[in-house]
Amino acid sequence: MPATMITVSKDKVFALSNSKFSYVFRASPEGILEHLHYGGPLSDPLNVVSHHIRTQREVASTFQGGRYFNLSDTPQEYPSFGTSDYRFPAVHGRNADGNTVFSLTYKSYSIVKDKPRLKKLPSARGGDSETLIITLHDPLHKLEVDLLYTIYQDYGVLARSARFKNKGEQEIQIQHAFSSALDLPQADYEIMHMHGTWAREFNVERIDVPKSRFVVDSARGTSSAAHSPFIALMEKGTTEDHGRIYATTLVYSGNFAMSVERGEFEDVRVLAGINPFNFHWRLKPSKTFCTPEALHVFAPNGLRNMSHLWHDFIREKISPPQFKNIARPTYLNTWEAAYFDVNEDKVLTLADKALEIGVDMLVLDDGWFEGRRDDTSSLGDWRADKDRFASGIPALAAKIKAKGLKFGIWFEPEMVNPKSQLYQDHPDWILHVPGRTPSLGRNQLTLDLSRDEVIDYLFGQIDDILSCGDIDYVKWDMNRNMTEVGSAGQSRNRQREVSHRYMIGLYKLLKKLTKKYPHILFENCASGGNRFDLGMLSYMPQGWISDMCDPIGRLSIIGGASYIYPLDVMAAYIGPSPNHQNGRISSVQTRFLAGVFTAARGVSLSEAEIEAHKDEIIHFMKLAKDTADDMIGGRFNRLILNHNEVCWQYISADNSTVYVAYFHILSAPNLPFRRAYLTGLDPHCEYMLVEDGSRYRGDALMHNGMPMPYVSTGHVRENTRYMAKGDFSSHLFIFKKAAP
Repeated sequence: MPATMITVSKDKVFALSNSKFSYVFRASPEGILEHLHYGGPLSDPLNVVSHHIRTQREVASTFQGGRYFNLSDTPQEYPSFGTSDYRFPAVHGRNADGNTVFSLTYKSYSIVKDKPRLKKLPSARGGDSETLIITLHDPLHKLEVDLLYTIYQDYGVLARSARFKNKGEQEIQIQHAFSSALDLPQADYEIMHMHGTWAREFNVERIDVPKSRFVVDSARGTSSAAHSPFIALMEKGTTEDHGRIYATTLVYSGNFAMSVERGEFEDVRVLAGINPFNFHWRLKPSKTFCTPEALHVFAPNGLRNMSHLWHDFIREKISPPQFKNIARPTYLNTWEAAYFDVNEDKVLTLADKALEIGVDMLVLDDGWFEGRRDDTSSLGDWRADKDRFASGIPALAAKIKAKGLKFGIWFEPEMVNPKSQLYQDHPDWILHVPGRTPSLGRNQLTLDLSRDEVIDYLFGQIDDILSCGDIDYVKWDMNRNMTEVGSAGQSRNRQREVSHRYMIGLYKLLKKLTKKYPHILFENCASGGNRFDLGMLSYMPQGWISDMCDPIGRLSIIGGASYIYPLDVMAAYIGPSPNHQNGRISSVQTRFLAGVFTAARGVSLSEAEIEAHKDEIIHFMKLAKDTADDMIGGRFNRLILNHNEVCWQYISADNSTVYVAYFHILSAPNLPFRRAYLTGLDPHCEYMLVEDGSRYRGDALMHNGMPMPYVSTGHVRENTRYMAKGDFSSHLFIFKKAAP
């Protein structure tokens, strides 16, 4: 590591620089942290020119009466409200005088080798990193705020968070506290974000930055399928390989907000952190409050560049390290095979079916616990149903393992059914408010994870199952957003802290379980992608990206998520056709290829469906196993995306194998000939196409392109590669790199 990536001048200019970016700000003479530069790496960052000009603004208020110093046009690192800046602030609170005016000015700084972990919250790991800690203070109300900036030697990611400390003798009420603020100069920007709903997650939308404030957020108690916790500010006209991008996400799984505000002088402010709506934190004297961590990426060369920066960082600094280079097992899940109608004999029969199709693992999904015949009962009672699993889950797991398979099991620990022993014993253990009948979601109520006794109960129930030693995988589901958010375990004046305290409790439970069982593969699921975020992926190396198993529906979901998440952290399986979400009929091949580049691949079909397509399923599960090592740590690229075609490329981590998946959605007559321009190849090497042995130079594949299969009902030439007739066709090319 170089001597330092953080430098400070005598006049308090602070610079964080590596080979990928520089981030520079200064403490002004008035003590305001003034942003100077975020972008490409600078050779002399301490002498960067400020583009902000102090000038007279008519009818503008000047900061503390200072001449020509108006905070409404000053780019700041952590702006507050009430002292001449009328844009939305990073922090807002109520002080002991009853007003909401805080003036946070520079006090001191320190530089820490490596990276401190956040208290009670997940955060990116350190290693070859340095952290700058800037302390701001309001001497009048004895509030201190530490701003933490971490830069890494090898990654284009800047990590930021804020730590509030009450140094006085009076309570301070924090009404909102964002993790980071980023003030950028005037430019012609677009916003990119991802929206959706159940089974339609990660839809990408691009809009011009309005002359107002644009917000994506969640008040659902989850990061949500409605708005992913991600936003990118892009140079207008940005493509996969062109354009400057400033992208932001959070290491957090609860209520969040991200906003983009174009001020009256055309500058742009990006805020990211806990949603201010319905949030309020009482900071007692001598107490500390930490915000979740925000992560920022500057990508100078388009969306592909941005994705690669995110993917590399998430693999190395977010995903649990013990699974970093471990290929994921193929699996058969019991859900579409049997739904709730599972018992020991049926599961053992399905295990035999799993062996027949050549997968590595059998996963017992919902329906195995006491009284669980449908979704109206039993959540919370995590004991095997004695009528259907008389020997218990540990004994069943041992039998599955004896057949040579791994064994996985499904839990939904955060929920409880009113019809359960747990609810009868502890009706006050749910999120609720006095005098209101709790709303139901999927016949469920939400357990109050802000309470230690609830966490201890859940740990004990899950530990009883996992401690047998034969569990290889846990699917952690969560199928309900929060309503009636209140806690019998918190005082009446702390009820607006409950949503965040819930997340702290959830992380405490996950940390305890994954620490005791570090080699169990946990998979995050929340009705699909309703809580697919870096907070959950800090504990679980993979997630169920969506309940949409139709391959065409899944293309846009995986494609959208790929802008930030590597496909290593995603799971996909061959589901039923006609599809249960939209009724679409598709081939086994297309159902498999839609998820071919995800790390975890499997099957969830009835025995009859497996038998009907057995040879194809065996073929594709063998392909999944043969390529399992390649689907960890490789490079994913989006090549073609339009209303009727998708083409993806994946290069293995060792660069020896190149995969290209092409999808044609609706057939039509007299279509144009299409080609895909591959990327990231060695221009001087040859690549052999496995299916026919033909060879192509790397430079030719990148600059002249690879012809895609032609879609036609008339196959008139023997030497032409055709797609399958009809709609929803697909093809997978596999190239092997030849020796130079």
